[in-house]
Amino acid sequence: MQKRLGIAGILSLLMATLASGVARSQATANPAHALLRATAAFTNSELARLDRGEPIAKVLDTDRREVAIVGAVRIMGSQAQLFARYRSTSNVKTSDVVMETGKFSTTPVADDLRELHFEDYDLETIRTCKPGDCGVRLSTRDMERFARDVNWSAPNWKQQAGDLWRQLLAGNANAYLANGTLGDYRNKATPLDVADEFKILFQAFGDFERLSPEFMRHLKQFPAARLDGTEDLLYWSKDDINRPVTRVTHLSLYPAPAGAPRPGLIATKQIYAAHYFDAGLGLTCAFDDGTSGFYMVSMNRVRTRSLTSFTRTLVRSIVQRRSRDSMEGILRSMKSAIQQR
Repeated sequence: MQKRLGIAGILSLLMATLASGVARSQATANPAHALLRATAAFTNSELARLDRGEPIAKVLDTDRREVAIVGAVRIMGSQAQLFARYRSTSNVKTSDVVMETGKFSTTPVADDLRELHFEDYDLETIRTCKPGDCGVRLSTRDMERFARDVNWSAPNWKQQAGDLWRQLLAGNANAYLANGTLGDYRNKATPLDVADEFKILFQAFGDFERLSPEFMRHLKQFPAARLDGTEDLLYWSKDDINRPVTRVTHLSLYPAPAGAPRPGLIATKQIYAAHYFDAGLGLTCAFDDGTSGFYMVSMNRVRTRSLTSFTRTLVRSIVQRRSRDSMEGILRSMKSAIQQR
């Protein structure tokens, strides 16, 4: 039986995706204000707090399978500092959520995951997996590989299973980088294709897409629609999300050249999670504030089948409220890290 997602689970994922003068107050003159009004109906009072340097965040109305948060903070510093913090896995490791992490090579290999340690209960679960009944998110093909290629009676079956899982994760990462292939989870009675989940997520980013249609095309059609000026990397992590969860994330950076009419853009696509999460998408914009800083505006959305039952309604409301508060905390931490340098 799969462990149900707790409050800390959604909260941690939403937060693992972040880490992450005088401003004109009129929406028409301030693109950060305009985006925040359009996506989450932030009020004049809330935007005034933002201009004073306070972090703000708000929960969005979504269907029961989704949790979404929008937040922003004004930072006195350079956009280059923000991009540097996202680019470096050493900053990711400082998060309280991230237990282990590493980058995939340009052509992923199993050795890229040599520092990833799997939990015994996950390996025990995989041992008895079958399509429609598995406590770990896997495809039918991967379940068949575990059943066929691991000698479960051998004394070193855990090592065999871990080695094979690294091979499968690297192979799936290769498929994504080569042709954009996403997973098809068969761990529950109702199959789920991750590509379908991303189609739903991208539909909710229309206001961001208008800022840079070419960047959103790059994300949607990756790797078919490569975009000059972007930096793309794939990394793995084991995150403390109610319990350790192995995840694979695509990070895409699109800095704005000096004088560019668009903001700097940073995207995170969670393309795999062993537990809880069907797909996740985060987008951060960095808007120059006209003085010596910038506005950091972020929207994070996750899809999950773990909060849809009637009995989970109260839990979901608590998740949303605490996620909003924690978003403000993360934005405050990012501001502090950049301004103290």
